[in-house]
Amino acid sequence: MSEKLWTELEKIDILRERMGLNYEQARTALAEAGGDVVKALALVERGENNVTEDMERDNGEMWTGLKHKFKQLRQARLNVKHDEKTVFSVSAPVGLLLAYGVLRRPGLRMLGVAGLAVAAFRHYSLEMDPAGEQRREGSDDWERAELRV
Repeated sequence: MSEKLWTELEKIDILRERMGLNYEQARTALAEAGGDVVKALALVERGENNVTEDMERDNGEMWTGLKHKFKQLRQARLNVKHDEKTVFSVSAPVGLLLAYGVLRRPGLRMLGVAGLAVAAFRHYSLEMDPAGEQRREGSDDWERAELRV
């Protein structure tokens, strides 16, 4: 490799390490600063370049995506079913908290394992309904006994 290329890569690495940029952002900032690392650092720090705008847009998209995923999780439901009938239904976050609580306590952990073995033997199933939609085919005692949290 030529000395010029190594110098360019080293400059990009310096920008990446100091400012937390990706390669494309570091290359853009370096080009806007005319190859001067110190000037590129100052531009990024002051937010006077396209890199800062790209970073803000990327951060906004990231937070929007995370909010969407959490909203989906809040709407999701965990359903315990037997013969296609819902026996027990709980929101996914509450189900995760219950599972965590059971796993944290040794006595409950053994009880949980025993319960899972009996449920599997009796052909119960655990389903996650991502949209949180409750499908009701009719007025059934099992459906009315559903636990909603």
